[in-house]
Amino acid sequence: MPASFPTSIAEFVEFHYRPEQGVLTGRWLRPVSARELQQSYEALAAARPTRYWLLDLRRRGPASEDDTHWVLTEFVPGLAATLGGRVYLAFLVAAGHLSPEEQATGSPMVLDETAHVRLFTEETTALAWLNGRQHHDSA
Repeated sequence: MPASFPTSIAEFVEFHYRPEQGVLTGRWLRPVSARELQQSYEALAAARPTRYWLLDLRRRGPASEDDTHWVLTEFVPGLAATLGGRVYLAFLVAAGHLSPEEQATGSPMVLDETAHVRLFTEETTALAWLNGRQHHDSA
């Protein structure tokens, strides 16, 4: 069931929690401004406390260097601190952004003590990676 937020956010991002998979899914509905991007991530974080996220960027359009920097250096470390552990984000991007090899396994973007972030072109591959991270963490 999608979370309910002010109309302004619902106009550009939708999200829901998949309890059977333990994954929060967010999908942008259109290109967004820097302010809307930050509102989106903050709304997602407020929706459900989970360390496993699937984020579909394909309709959002490219983010600026400043926006990407904010997500990776401010938002993600803050999210990890709030949730008390490493977060795992699988970003869905258009196939043209990754090589065929990267499309098969995902392309690592960040790998540190606060987060593992990977780029994918297929939702099933991204969900399989997130599921593997959950099993790894629980072992």
